[in-house]
Amino acid sequence: MSRRKSDADIALIIALLVTMAELLSTEHTLGQINVVACPVCPTLVLPTAVAAGQVGCGLNNLGDLAGRASNWATGETRATVWSQGTLQPKDLGALPGGGYSSASAVNDAGQVAGSSNTGDSVVPFIWTSTGGLQSIPLLPGDNCGQAFGINKDGHVAGYSSGPDDARAFLWVPSAGIQNLGCLPGGSYCRARAVNDSDEVAGTSATPAGDHAVLWKAGNVSDLGTLPGDTSSEAIAINNAGDVVGYSQGPGGLHAFLWTGATGMQDLGVLPGGNVSRALAINDLGSVVGSSTSASGDHAFIWTQQTGMIDLNNAATAALGVLFVEAHAINNTGEILAMGKSTPVLDASGGTAPPDHDDCAPAPPSTFLLVPTISTTVQ
Repeated sequence: MSRRKSDADIALIIALLVTMAELLSTEHTLGQINVVACPVCPTLVLPTAVAAGQVGCGLNNLGDLAGRASNWATGETRATVWSQGTLQPKDLGALPGGGYSSASAVNDAGQVAGSSNTGDSVVPFIWTSTGGLQSIPLLPGDNCGQAFGINKDGHVAGYSSGPDDARAFLWVPSAGIQNLGCLPGGSYCRARAVNDSDEVAGTSATPAGDHAVLWKAGNVSDLGTLPGDTSSEAIAINNAGDVVGYSQGPGGLHAFLWTGATGMQDLGVLPGGNVSRALAINDLGSVVGSSTSASGDHAFIWTQQTGMIDLNNAATAALGVLFVEAHAINNTGEILAMGKSTPVLDASGGTAPPDHDDCAPAPPSTFLLVPTISTTVQ
């Protein structure tokens, strides 16, 4: 794809490419989202100011994004999608009586799941190009809820909440909302993701603490914790039924990968860190998330072949961007990450003077990391 740049943008790119000629990536901003092309992630980016309040949360296999965007003129935050073709933001609106909405996930058909207020409550929604924004019915007796995951068929997972606490649900357009049920002895549970086989990952309370769970074929399975830990949460699931999340205990918080064949595996932490969280997994088994490190929070990618790798490198440091969290990865290897500006290194390795007011730190920006080497699942 291509897009016209200003003379100032062109000058900046040329200057950076001259001083760092060995680096082969370029970046441009489309629709307030930073798009990064890279031979292999980790990659380099050209820092570009992004308007605050543009937050991408979900990513489909076509490169479409879903999240939320703030309108400073009206003071409202609305669910938003950015189409891969142009990455221009599309406001999905809000439910009647509400002024706030946020999208959590988007499938390859462009259907979106999220949550919207209705004046006195927050409820889950589904958005389609033909039906617009529609609320998803809550479980009987409940008055609020949220939707987090959507699969290829438009089936939505989330939780419904009321006087009896939160209960995980799966909503199917033709069958309505289904109470997935909690683990024995658990007073609440929440679904976070659903795959194309209607397998759902989430978390349930137990007498021993919160545990990651898998809902499959009408049953709920306790995925347990890492050895010695007391609680765990599941955040994402792929089409193989592999689940990722994090487990917590006296030793801290560690990212995990659970498979039916091997159980729960500790993915570790970045060098110098003691805390990590896995937030997404694709059908290739690549996992992304965030880990503390010797220099703060850093985004990571993990594969069975390489283990955990920092998404930041010398190139990103030289160009003044730090990826702090990666929260989505699709089957082509595109990664949705949050990054923030850092001091830019000059040619001698020193800190270059800033070109803007640094009295207050800039808010994190959204970056779409696009590999130039295809890793598409066949």
